Amino acid sequence: MGEMQEIKLALPTPEKLFTRGVTIIIALLVAGFLALSFSPGAVSGALALSPYGVLHHGKIWQIVTYPFVNGGVGLVCNGLTVLFIGSAIEREWRTASFLWLWLIVSVACAILWILVSLLMNISVTGSGAGACSYGIIAVMGVLFRRRRFLFFFATLEAQHIAIGLIAVGVILSFAVPPVPIALVWVAGALVGYVYIKARWSLQARPAARPRGGRSGGKGQFVDID
Repeated sequence: MGEMQEIKLALPTPEKLFTRGVTIIIALLVAGFLALSFSPGAVSGALALSPYGVLHHGKIWQIVTYPFVNGGVGLVCNGLTVLFIGSAIEREWRTASFLWLWLIVSVACAILWILVSLLMNISVTGSGAGACSYGIIAVMGVLFRRRRFLFFFATLEAQHIAIGLIAVGVILSFAVPPVPIALVWVAGALVGYVYIKARWSLQARPAARPRGGRSGGKGQFVDID
């Protein structure tokens, strides 16, 4: 009976899907897509991640704006990832922690993109929320681990879904030259994994004791959010 209850399906309501952080990110994704549709050259030049632009023209803002420059396919795939997986994470955490996840993955993968570009002596413009999506997927796999989710026509454990999606991302990256830099977005999964492990490590630290020598209570923890 316990296993049957574990795989019982319940579709999330719009209120659960459109959490505060998810709504903000999806609104920015849609805005970026619309802007790109009307003026692709100007939007890509201003918001997409250009190693040359960041290093030589001071366009430092691109390390946080490039995830919002998506074409139609990118908007659908990344939007659905944020909506269904991101909202589950945000409901488990607070909005601030979820937005920090997005920001940290965005910045870390942007820096990695620039470093790989320098090592390969190329300047390839990067765009899309792929890195952030992989970060969200990795966090789902760790945070929910053995919880079962509906995936196409089957229910699978979150950890298996995450591993499968990341593996597909690695395989597809080899079809997009140049290969090393194409793998940077999949590296977002590693950043997400490090983020959740660091978050748990910080939360597990006991609250600092007052100078008087007494703590507020045995076994208390600090919520860093």
